[in-house]
Amino acid sequence: MTRRIFVLSLLSFALVCGCGRPERTAETGGADAGQPAQGDWVILRYESEPDSLNPLLSRGAYSDYAMIGINNSQIYELLMRYNTKDFSFSDPVLAEAPPQISPDHLTYSFKIRDGVKWHDGKPFTAEDVLFTFKAGMCPLVDSANRRSYFTDLKDVRLEDRTIRFVVGKPNAFNAVFLANTFGIIPKHIFDPDGLLDGFSYADIIGPKGKSDPKIMKFADDFNKHPNNRSPIGTGPYKFEKWDGGHELSLIRNDDYWGKKAYLDKIVIRIIPDFPAALTALKAGDVDFIPRLLPIQYAQQTSGAAFDQQFAKAKYSIPTYSFIMWNEERPFFKDKRVRQALTMLINRQQFIDTVLFGLGRIGVSHFNPSAKDFDPHLKPWPYDPKRAAELLDEAGWIDHDGDGIRDKDGVKFKFEFLASSSNAYLPQLLPVLKEEFRKAGIEMTERTVEFNVMTGAVQEHRFDASALSWSADLIADPYQVFHSSAALNKGSNFISFKNAESDRLIEKARLEFDDEKRKQIYWQWQELIHEEQPYTFLFYREEPAAYSKRFRNVQWLPLRPGYDLNSWFVPSSEQKYKKDLRAVVE
Repeated sequence: MTRRIFVLSLLSFALVCGCGRPERTAETGGADAGQPAQGDWVILRYESEPDSLNPLLSRGAYSDYAMIGINNSQIYELLMRYNTKDFSFSDPVLAEAPPQISPDHLTYSFKIRDGVKWHDGKPFTAEDVLFTFKAGMCPLVDSANRRSYFTDLKDVRLEDRTIRFVVGKPNAFNAVFLANTFGIIPKHIFDPDGLLDGFSYADIIGPKGKSDPKIMKFADDFNKHPNNRSPIGTGPYKFEKWDGGHELSLIRNDDYWGKKAYLDKIVIRIIPDFPAALTALKAGDVDFIPRLLPIQYAQQTSGAAFDQQFAKAKYSIPTYSFIMWNEERPFFKDKRVRQALTMLINRQQFIDTVLFGLGRIGVSHFNPSAKDFDPHLKPWPYDPKRAAELLDEAGWIDHDGDGIRDKDGVKFKFEFLASSSNAYLPQLLPVLKEEFRKAGIEMTERTVEFNVMTGAVQEHRFDASALSWSADLIADPYQVFHSSAALNKGSNFISFKNAESDRLIEKARLEFDDEKRKQIYWQWQELIHEEQPYTFLFYREEPAAYSKRFRNVQWLPLRPGYDLNSWFVPSSEQKYKKDLRAVVE
C-alpha cells in the first residue's frame, strides 16, 4: 500500500520505496515438481501479534500482512493492486477496472465489481466502498495515519455501481492512494444502525464530523468494535479464530469470487523469541519463518537433516530501519546534534558483525532500488571526533565537569524506548550507550511490549526510539515527514517541522512528469540528509526458511515479500488433511 507501516526491528518496514521496479527474485523450493493441488496448511511465525484486524485502524505491519497481505488479498481486499509481473499499478480487485480520470486530474471514477459476497454471505456493493471512506475519514476514528493521504479529498459520490472521488487539487499519486490505502470493510457489520446514512462525505470531514452526536457515537463504537478482532471480508481467506498472544488462523474461502487459494488454512503463530521460533521450525511445529536472525541464517540453518526438510532464501522489500529523535525534546532540536548522534554510530560495523553483511547503510527514506532515490547521497561517516565538535558548536558542553554535557541548565540525559520484540536492539543499545557516554551523553533504556511502544511514539511520549518503515512501490514522504502528520496521532512521531520540506513534498505531489518529480525528491532527500531527523540505520535483506513441501514459493519486492495465496503442496506431500488433523507419519 501507499501508506507506511511500522514493523518490528528489521525491520521491514524497509523501506522506502519508490515508483521504481525492484529486481524480482524467486526461489521455488522445487516449484516445478508436483501439480498444484488444494489442501494442507501453512503455519508461519510472526514476531508480534496484530494490534487490530480492522484495516482502517491497524498500525503495525503484521496486522496488514494478516488482513490483506499488503498487495494481495487475504481477508480484506483493495480496489486495485500491483501487477506482480511488471509491478505496474494496474490490476483491479474490487474495482472492475482502473479508474476513469478527468482531464484536470480532479475526478476519479471506479466501477465497483458485481457478484462479490462478504464472508457472511451478504452481497458486497458500492455502498460498502462509500461507507469505508466515510468511516476512514471521520476525524474521530483512529485512522489518522491513513487519512494523511487524503488531505485533498473533497467529496465521494455514489452513482449506482460507480464511486466518484473528487479532489481539490491534482496529485500524481491520487489513483494509487484511492485504490490501495483503505481495505474495504462491510457497512452492515460496522454500521448496522445506519448512523452515517444521513451524512454526506462533506459532512463527515466538516464540523459535523467532530460534533454531531450520531457521528460521535459511530466513531466510539467503531474504534472498539468487536469485529476489529473478528473480521468479515471478501478475500480468499476467512477469519477463523484469534487466541490472543498465541495464534491466529484463517481458513480458505471456498466461495471466493476470484482465483481461489490452494492452502486450506493459514495458521499464524506468535513467537517473539527467535531461538524458540527456529526450534519450532526444526521440530515441525512451524512451516515458515519469514524472517530469521542473520546469525541463524548464516550459522544455524544448515546440515544434512535441515537441508533435507527446509529451504532457505533471501529477499528484499522496501524497508528501512532507523532511530528517531523526538524534536519536542531540547536535546534533539538542533540538526547539528542529530548529525553528531548519527556520526557516533558505527553502522557499517554493525551490518558486518550483527547482520552478517545482510544490508547496507541507510541514507534516505527512499529505497536504493527506487527510481526516485538520490544516488549522490553519501552516508554520514562514523566520526566521534567531528561529532564532539558539532555538539560543542550546538552549545552542548560539559560546563560543570561531571562528564555529562549540558545546555541552559539541562543535562544531556535521555531515555531510549525499545520494543521487547526488536531483534537487533539488544546488540545495538549497549554500543550506543557506550559511544554516547564517551561523547558526554547519558542514555538510559526502557523496554516495553511492541504495541505499548507504538502507542507511546504516536503520542510523542518518548525521547528516542527505533522502528522500521515498510511501504510499497509508491513513495510519498507526506505521511511520515510532513508537518501536519505530527498532529492527531499521525506518523510524524518526531514532530519534524520544516517549511522547505513541506513545500517540496507538496510540490512533488503536483508534478506528473516522472523526471521532474524525481528532481524534486532529490532536493528533498538532500534536505533530509542535512537535517537528520532520523538516523537511517540500514536497508537489509530478509533471510527466511520454509518447508520444502511447499511449491510455487516466489519472493516479490512488495510487502510482505511473499504471496501465500499462490503456495501449494502436491497431494502426495500434504501434512494436514481435510479432517484438520496432522497426518500420522
